[in-house]
Amino acid sequence: MSAQPQSSASSPAQDSLENWISQLQSGQSDALEPLIEHTQGRAWQIAYAILQNRQEVEDALQDAYLLVYQNIQQLREPKAFWGWFKRILVHRCLRLHKRAVTAELPEDSAVPPEDSEVRLDIHDAFAKLSLSDRTVLGLREVLDFTYEEISTLLEVPLTTVKTRLYNARNRFCKFFARDIQGDNYR
Repeated sequence: MSAQPQSSASSPAQDSLENWISQLQSGQSDALEPLIEHTQGRAWQIAYAILQNRQEVEDALQDAYLLVYQNIQQLREPKAFWGWFKRILVHRCLRLHKRAVTAELPEDSAVPPEDSEVRLDIHDAFAKLSLSDRTVLGLREVLDFTYEEISTLLEVPLTTVKTRLYNARNRFCKFFARDIQGDNYR
């Protein structure tokens, strides 16, 4: 049994993704829909970890996929799609957030009151963080990206990622502790 080289082995899903990218690059616009269907779940997770707002996520995804469609010719290697797309998506999220207003949490919830209060405290503490803190914390703690992946995605040195995460975690804990203490006096 001979081992195949790592670079030539790929999954059927990766082959399909590369095929749709090649089709788009050759002008076949009907390949966009299956590419979106294949990537939107993962893209949604990334965008939501940063924005924490469904409408903003939908807007960011729409912008990102439009940019992919318009600039697919710039992608030299279809295997590099995910890295290229994640950078586009994160930059769209950051740009969109600068223009967006803070959205309110829906009041109607099926979560029991004590659970929803904790969720509100967590959400409130997270919302109080800066966009930079929310981005790095969301990518690491919500989506479980490695430090190296975050460094590549945000185009910052690894030490910067570690510093931002350390500071973001500390600020989150302080905000969360204040929210919990505030609950005790209500």
